[in-house]
Amino acid sequence: MKLLFVEWIDASVVGDQWTDIDEARSLAADEPHVCKTVGFLISEQRIGTPSHVVYLTMTDGGEEVGPQIEIPVSTIVSRREIDVKGRNSQESGEGRE
Repeated sequence: MKLLFVEWIDASVVGDQWTDIDEARSLAADEPHVCKTVGFLISEQRIGTPSHVVYLTMTDGGEEVGPQIEIPVSTIVSRREIDVKGRNSQESGEGRE
């Protein structure tokens, strides 16, 4: 399995109450929340082209894996493959131009 470092934009709630439209627009102008996730690539589902979803997980080194995280490709800012020795190998930007 490939070990990946993925940076992606998460969907989030912006504001927690009813507010006037100007304040809502101000909140919407804030920078998006960027998540940073490291995990083993177990699948890339294709719905059309390119890939639609990347699934990452952790493992104990055996045949079992932990909970999987589903990341829509369109939210990925960058992804980098990490080799087992700790050297970075491939880096690519996806989803956002």
